[in-house]
Amino acid sequence: MNPVYISAAAALSPQYTFDADELLQNVRSSDNGKLFVTDADYSKFINPVAIRRMSRLLKMGISTGMKCMQLAGIQSPDGIITGTGRGSMRDMEIFLGDMIRLKEETLNPTYFIQSTYNSVNGWLAMQTKCNGYNQTYVHRGHSLEMALLDAQMLLNETNSKKTYLVGAFDEMTDEYFLVKSKKAYWKKPMSGSLDLLNHSDTEGSIGGEGAAFFTVTNDRENTLCSIEDIRMSQDPGTNEINTTIENVLQSHHLNIKDIDLVLCGMSGDSRFQPLYTNILTGFTARTSIAAFKHLTGEYDTSTGFAVWLATELFKRQEIPEIITLKKGIHSEIKNVLIVNHYILNSASILLLKGN
Repeated sequence: MNPVYISAAAALSPQYTFDADELLQNVRSSDNGKLFVTDADYSKFINPVAIRRMSRLLKMGISTGMKCMQLAGIQSPDGIITGTGRGSMRDMEIFLGDMIRLKEETLNPTYFIQSTYNSVNGWLAMQTKCNGYNQTYVHRGHSLEMALLDAQMLLNETNSKKTYLVGAFDEMTDEYFLVKSKKAYWKKPMSGSLDLLNHSDTEGSIGGEGAAFFTVTNDRENTLCSIEDIRMSQDPGTNEINTTIENVLQSHHLNIKDIDLVLCGMSGDSRFQPLYTNILTGFTARTSIAAFKHLTGEYDTSTGFAVWLATELFKRQEIPEIITLKKGIHSEIKNVLIVNHYILNSASILLLKGN
């Protein structure tokens, strides 16, 4: 397929990424194994009357989507495509709790309605008066990748200029963290978040959440970067991921030395660290290596933060020290390879090229 282009990007994360002028300054950390988003002023994008009835995830997703369109300078997209691994966890927990407490009688339907996975899409469509294509993917660790792939397919089917709003969002709750701690999702004992990657010899990671949105178009003019390729794997071995990377590079007439930056989703979990170790040994001294989950924690759609981060690096042409694992000798940041692995053993590889 032909590449598609990102004209604007916005992210809400545990770091100051929503309104900050500087990239990853005044980094926030945690020592309890949880990284929650740094809330923004949601009233700039949502009617204050409506905010009172909204869950935290709705406010996160809607505000990030509206911010992205504001940056792109568009009033209404041609369609809205999102991905989420868990949807609104808090609303569902409240609704199920009420079912037990009230013995399934006189239940408030609001929490159930707002807990559906496509609630963010619905609100964004109403606010932007978008009557076009509207889709939400719930594919766990591949949710954002499926949304981006869908947008790429749609944009490849037409010669007319179109722009889709593509995004991802996931939240973490204390109850979710407790349940998943019984499945060895998190490190025990908890480590400081900024030291996460220094403890890759033990199982588990730290919990995270976030939202990221992009305006994706088939018109290259005034865009930040292009999405050249999207690949997904389930239960991959190290050899399979290496082979996929080789196939991606070959299909775009690139060599391993042409990659300026590899953005890794290593989470500090010893069970999956060998996947990254095996991959990174193949890159030359020219390539920089960076990681991001010590800033965001682990969650289904963390690839969204990585894509947002890549767009910022294309603009600034400088890699912050806080994410740098190895500084390469490249002269510019032109080709970025994102390699991410989620704890449910799904992996994805994205190739982005600066414009």
